[in-house]
Amino acid sequence: MLQDEKKYSWLSYASFGSGILSTVITFPFFSSVLPWVLLRTVYLVVISAPISIILGIIALRKKGEKRLLANIGITLGLITGIALFFFIGFIWLITPVHPN
Repeated sequence: MLQDEKKYSWLSYASFGSGILSTVITFPFFSSVLPWVLLRTVYLVVISAPISIILGIIALRKKGEKRLLANIGITLGLITGIALFFFIGFIWLITPVHPN
């Protein structure tokens, strides 16, 4: 075996898994009207999307690391985070404000 063979490390797997988790968690957000589901979904995505991005960047900076899983994790984290951010912003903009 060659010593300079590239492998996936736990950082790549964690980034990929966290990106998948944030994407899968988003589906109940778009399909549910229950407030407790919406709130927990937002909290979980707010936690898992940045973790996916940070771990993916760290994995990309390592030498001797394959890049595919880290890139997918970063991409899924960014897409999910940005989509949820714009969706919540849109809902916030169209919700009427009732002064007391």
